[in-house]
Amino acid sequence: MIDRITVLGGSSVYTPEFLVALLSHNIVVKELVLLGLPGQKLDIVCRFCQRLVKRSGHITEVIAETDPEKAMAGASYIINQIRVGGMKARIRDERGPTQFDMVGSERLGAGAITNALRTLPVVFNLAHCVDAVNPKAKIINLSNPVGILVEALNRYTSLNVVGVSDLPGMYVEKIASLLGRNPDAIEVNYLGIYDLGWIQDVKVGGLSRMSQLLELVEKSEDDLFDHSLIRMFRMIPVRVLGVYYRRHEVLRRQQTGSRFRGEVLYDAEQRILKMYARPGLNKMPDLTRQRNALWYDNTIIPLLQKYESGGPAEAILCVPNKGSITDLPEYSAVEVPVCVSAKSTKPRKMGMLPRFISGLYNSIKESDRLVIEAVRHKSRDLALQSLAVNPFVPSIVRATEYLDKVIRQEKLDLF
Repeated sequence: MIDRITVLGGSSVYTPEFLVALLSHNIVVKELVLLGLPGQKLDIVCRFCQRLVKRSGHITEVIAETDPEKAMAGASYIINQIRVGGMKARIRDERGPTQFDMVGSERLGAGAITNALRTLPVVFNLAHCVDAVNPKAKIINLSNPVGILVEALNRYTSLNVVGVSDLPGMYVEKIASLLGRNPDAIEVNYLGIYDLGWIQDVKVGGLSRMSQLLELVEKSEDDLFDHSLIRMFRMIPVRVLGVYYRRHEVLRRQQTGSRFRGEVLYDAEQRILKMYARPGLNKMPDLTRQRNALWYDNTIIPLLQKYESGGPAEAILCVPNKGSITDLPEYSAVEVPVCVSAKSTKPRKMGMLPRFISGLYNSIKESDRLVIEAVRHKSRDLALQSLAVNPFVPSIVRATEYLDKVIRQEKLDLF
């Protein structure tokens, strides 16, 4: 039994999905603490979670908490899913860059940098609380931008932090299915930095099956596979990489009135919260499930099971590089296969990056380093440098205009 799991950003309307995942996998948790801002939203989400537990017959006590130290004390695991500024901030990160001729995203490019400038000060403060009351807790980060947060926390605190994404697991399952194997029976050679990853080899019983896999993928109509990039590079990219290789086309779509993901989610969030407020509701509404929040079932639950089993077992996680990819800095957060046990997370040695992705990855990691330093030193110049070297930012002139607007709009503490 796990004594306590604490969720930072516990008032999210998708937190009940995490609870349902715990219950459905029979992971017994004595206390699930939801840390959030004071207000009606946290209370509504907590009460709904309590009704879900009562209906299930499990023993978990769901607790709403607004004091970070009280929430994190005694927790075996701390799940970070905070979204500083809420869904409206995500919409600004998606829409704002497009007004300056840059791709909009909370995870990539200018939007990710803005997200980091807003989020890192809050995350650093929470990290200090963890360090004071529960430094041995395992921290699992879901919050975007994942790589920047994981790198900052591992480099500048003594905490144990890993980041997770549902994308690698989705591809492992698809590939295993194509090969007619169980996902645990294949070895995936995955190289990535958060949502930008490549599968360069797949082995079964120690033997490469990449050629066979590429033939099977070619015949597949699954839109998870970017066939043009696969044919070009003879490796399998995760779908987010398509944004980089089609920056012009993506930007044009975004600028011609397409609705942003954050806007869709914001509207759904308001409707879901009204549903949760109904005292008679004691099961997950279909509207919540429409988001298809796979990261709880496909990433968090398996990771908790690996930690609890004592291991060792392998998972693709975002962790400090520590020599895994030899041509990236030791401190950089990378997404690679990791040996997970109750006591440690050790990245697999992956060697050098293929030449065609080395420049992209190094540029992004330097941009990440600079935005972290911008927050630590409250430096506008470093924030601008982070934008300038980022491969999703095409113009220093437009980047400067964007940053100045963001500093005013977000009231950022940069000088």
